[in-house]
Order: sequence, then C-alpha cells, then structure tokens
Amino acid sequence: MLIQSCSGDNDTTPQLQVTIENQFTNLPSNVSVFFKVQDGAGKGKAGLKESDFNIYENGSLISEFEAVRKIQPNEKVLDYNIMLLLDLSGSILSSQNLAPLKSAAKSFIDEVVPSEGEVSAGAVKVEIWWFDGSQNIKQLQPITSNTTTLKNAIDNINASMSSDNSTNLYGAVIQSVGIATQRLGQSQELDKFGSNSVVIFTDGTDQANRSTKGQALEAVRKADPSISFYTIGLGGEIDEPVLKEIGKTSFVSAVNIGELLDKFKEIGDLINGKANSYYLLEYCSPKRSGSNQLTIEVVQGNLKGSAKTIFDASDFNGSCNIQ
Repeated sequence: MLIQSCSGDNDTTPQLQVTIENQFTNLPSNVSVFFKVQDGAGKGKAGLKESDFNIYENGSLISEFEAVRKIQPNEKVLDYNIMLLLDLSGSILSSQNLAPLKSAAKSFIDEVVPSEGEVSAGAVKVEIWWFDGSQNIKQLQPITSNTTTLKNAIDNINASMSSDNSTNLYGAVIQSVGIATQRLGQSQELDKFGSNSVVIFTDGTDQANRSTKGQALEAVRKADPSISFYTIGLGGEIDEPVLKEIGKTSFVSAVNIGELLDKFKEIGDLINGKANSYYLLEYCSPKRSGSNQLTIEVVQGNLKGSAKTIFDASDFNGSCNIQ
C-alpha cells in the first residue's frame, strides 16, 4: 500500500537534505522507504552507515529491540541509467575537436561507472547515442555497465559516420526524454526503483528546425522527476540560456576544447554523487493500528537532516521478518 510523504527538516544549522522517493507497507508489519540524502549543495551523500540514522514513530525514537530494521545502499533495488547524447554534426567530426571529445567522453565513463572490483551503490548503466541534422538520433552503444565496451564504442566514432552537417538539437532532446522515460518503465517492470540521467553535449545551436525550442523545453519540463538533465556546451556558438533550460539539473560550458575534459568529469562527478545518494529503509513497525508518523533522521558529525511520512498500521500484527 502506498503511503504519502510529508515535509523535511528546515533547521538553519548545517543540513543534509533527506528526500523520500517512494514508500510501501506490507503485512504483517513491514514498512519500506526509498529515499536519498544530499548535502546543502545538492550533492549526494554516499557511504552512510546504519548508525548514522535514527528512526522515529510519532516523535519517539524506536530502538532495534522494538523494531528489526535494515538500512542499505541501493544496489539491490535501484536501476540507475545514464544516457550520453553526443552532437556529432559536421563541426565536430570534421575538426580537430573529435579526438579531445572522445577522450572527454571516456573520462566521463570512468567517473560514472565503477571499475571491476569497486563497490557500487547502484546498478549504474550507460547507453550512448548521437545526433546530427537527421530526424532521428542514432544509438552508438546499447545500455551496459561494461566500461571496456563503452570506451570501445567511443573509440569507434569517426569522421565518416555522418553526412549531415546540420544540428537537430531540439529533436534530439525530445527523443532523449522518450528513451529515458522508457527506461523508467522497464525498471518498474522489474520491481525496481528507477532513476535516470540524460547528458547532452553540443557545440552549437539547433539548425535543422525539425522541432521548436518550445517543444524541446516542454518535453524537459514534463519529464518524470526521476530524470535529471545535464548539458555540456563547447565554444562560442552555443546558446547558453537554452542549454541552461535543457540542462535544468546542471549546465557547464567549455570555452575551448582544452577545457572539455574537465567539464565532462565535472558532470560525471555530479551524477556519481546522485547515483550514490539513495538508501532503502526496511523495518518491522511495532505499531498495530491507526495513522502514524515516521521520521527518518540522518546525523553525520555536525550535519543533520530529516524527512517525515505517514503510514497506516491498520491490520498490522507480529511475525514480521526482514530478509
């Protein structure tokens, strides 16, 4: 049964932001809450331990003796999908910018996808698409978590891939929203929580006129809140106000090709933090009836934050177990 979230912590001391993404109750008395934790700058807080959390019901702290609980990072419950969309119109493919772009894109892969043997707080996967002036975007690499496969796909980018020198930026934006939305649906079919990031690189403005700016911005505005949008602009021919609206989560720009590597890494670091900011609370509530307030509090050093939600304990009983 779905339960509704309430407000967060509004204290003026240094804060962590706790945001409830989804929550469920199941008999006999199981309460599950999927949430994320970020710092004041909006960067994800990874590596939090169970001892960093306090759980309250109706304002009273509940101990592990009263309620068996488990708080874990999201690797078992979250699909985190990243769509990297590259402008490969003539201005990139026919210039000396192609090799640095490929290096920057590969550095982005290193930032967001854990290397073999590293611990990942989420099932992070990346797919790579590209666009020029054509009506439809084209897939360079299907979604995968294999860094070698992703980098090989980037290495295979070459000057003969496109014969269309125009730029269908607005159409690419609209299509990227559709693909990201589809990925969320696929996660739900697997009974997983889904979160997506769309990262768009371009060195220019829309020239193809296949879709309007208004249509592109409308698609971004109406996109599921679980989809984040990042844009990376290169050079002096980009339209910064437009890219800032498309990249509503974050926009960065490189004045010249020498800055591009750092800009891709910057966006990669932001996404990595977001992917590592999710946690799942599962516990056996001692409540047996009525509407009850659940508070999740995070305390780490002098930083703290909390979020509240309401759950219905009607028909709750004993014999609860957490796997």
